[in-house]
Amino acid sequence: MRNTYTLIAICAAMSFYSCNNKTEEQPKEEQVENQQTETTEEPTEIVTGVIRKSNVEWMGYKTTEKVGVPGHFDVVLVKNVNEEGKTPQEVLEGADIVALVSSLNSDMIVRDEKLKDILFGNMINTKEIKGQLRFKEGKTFLKLTLNNTSKEYEVQSSFENNVFTIEADVDLMHFNANKALTALNTDCLDLHKGADGVSKTWSEVHIKGQVEFSESFGK
Repeated sequence: MRNTYTLIAICAAMSFYSCNNKTEEQPKEEQVENQQTETTEEPTEIVTGVIRKSNVEWMGYKTTEKVGVPGHFDVVLVKNVNEEGKTPQEVLEGADIVALVSSLNSDMIVRDEKLKDILFGNMINTKEIKGQLRFKEGKTFLKLTLNNTSKEYEVQSSFENNVFTIEADVDLMHFNANKALTALNTDCLDLHKGADGVSKTWSEVHIKGQVEFSESFGK
């Protein structure tokens, strides 16, 4: 059987920057269907005997010194989970990840609003960032969909102390995000300047997602 539950998604993905006036994010390479309906599910859904909780974090960068700007999504759902799986890979194989852009959180309301309005506002169908997990020949892959474009990334993964973790560096330029990044950097011109006086908004975003499995999982 398969069920829906909250997870960190990587995903997807995917990617935000720090600035009180703007923010950025975008990736992908294959055209995808347009879906404007916003998910209204709860941020946490426990899968009894399988999943306890999940979370997703992202790190954007600014200035030529590459100063990190951290954040996370409050609502990241994972659907179509195989509850009968005996390993994290079996449970998450083919799982669909949905991160609500409206739930992005960098602990600064003004910055969050700029990221939503300027970065995502200059992309197509960005109410949700979607992803899908696949496992092949001992490797972990995350297919991200953003700005009507999709791209598959090979990601690092591990399973320790009942926690499954994935990490990856995502480049928003893979998702035709040049317009969005330019708009963000223009709005944050002074805020993204370093000691050298140069303003820079990086297209690279680091993502880290974790799923904590139940203590009884696999037993």
